[in-house]
Amino acid sequence: MDSFIRLQEISQEISQVEEEKLQSEQRLGLFWEHLPPLDPEAVAKMMQEIRNHIRGLEERKEALLQERRELTARVARIASDSQRE
Repeated sequence: MDSFIRLQEISQEISQVEEEKLQSEQRLGLFWEHLPPLDPEAVAKMMQEIRNHIRGLEERKEALLQERRELTARVARIASDSQRE
């Protein structure tokens, strides 16, 4: 069934998003560990871009979780309907 395949894909995508978010958070943390930047404006801009990317990843994960909830409910309805027949 396509729903089962998609559920597996969603789990993989969530793992990828979580890994990418972790890497982004680590990259953001590196900015705080170094000496003051030569160009504070450029560093601030880069840090904001990373924060925005993290926010986008969080939104993507939430969308995937919502899709998974909807697919799980659909599969449960299909299973319930097929048992009645």
